[in-house]
Amino acid sequence: MSLSTTGALNLTNIPNTKFLLLKAAFKNASYNPQQIGLVSLPIKKFCFEGIALNEVRCRNFHQVVGWDLDSDRLHPCYLHSLAFPMHMMLLLLPEFPFPLLGLVQVNNQIIQERPIKKGERLSVTSCFEQLELHPKGWLFSIKVEFYNGSELVWKSISTNLFLTKHGRQVNSIVQQSTDNFSYDINTSWQLEANLGRRYAKVSGDFNPIHLSKWSAMLFGFKQHIIHGMWTKSYCISELQKHNPKIFNHAYLVNSAFKQPLYLPNQIEIFSQTSGSNSLSEGLHFKVVGTKPVNGHQPLHLTGNIQPI
Repeated sequence: MSLSTTGALNLTNIPNTKFLLLKAAFKNASYNPQQIGLVSLPIKKFCFEGIALNEVRCRNFHQVVGWDLDSDRLHPCYLHSLAFPMHMMLLLLPEFPFPLLGLVQVNNQIIQERPIKKGERLSVTSCFEQLELHPKGWLFSIKVEFYNGSELVWKSISTNLFLTKHGRQVNSIVQQSTDNFSYDINTSWQLEANLGRRYAKVSGDFNPIHLSKWSAMLFGFKQHIIHGMWTKSYCISELQKHNPKIFNHAYLVNSAFKQPLYLPNQIEIFSQTSGSNSLSEGLHFKVVGTKPVNGHQPLHLTGNIQPI
């Protein structure tokens, strides 16, 4: 790595995520709940240039997330999978204060400035963004940007929660209820037990909590859970089938991850069509489990897509 003129560290290669996950198991954390005022995020920024999109990997990703295999356009979540190793590199920096075990992704926002084709050559940057207290711990975000030359074509903000007791009074974040929206599409999905392993192969995220019941139990889960980004990706693929025009221009896709989605499972996606809400106002969607818990269907994800 070398320091570029823009202040970013130019990477000569991106490490294998399996190697990075192995390093994560041994990372020491410096977080001290008695020194809240001293908690900060590293200011380093990583950059990698000359990404040649692999046709086979693109097709395999699209197949697992239900995207149109004949389309010459990338699924908007595919670039997130390419940047995942850079997420890990940031979290593994010695100055990053929190342990990696116990981090929960709570939100992901993707802004796509225009459709991206499979043959494009891109560069990517990644860095930390906001850090703030949350009633249940600390919220922090990671920003990723993809460029074609000097043109920004894609951006994401992934927000994570480090669960801990800090003893501070923090106002709860009030979120809009998904029950306020009218949904006119209801699609049922059957998720097989091997889905986490299939998505890990195409995304590079081999976190043990997603791979099998036994590996997930080592980290306190009763069963393995599907990646939140797979759920978001599949929702987007479903929306594309009913509202393809919204993907022809610049748009934002925001999603909030709720309860863990255990495998195997059966879920339902509720979404809108342009008939229930004009495309200029955006469309809302949510994913719920079909098996009631305490009399209610468990809510796994909420989101919306908005033209910009």
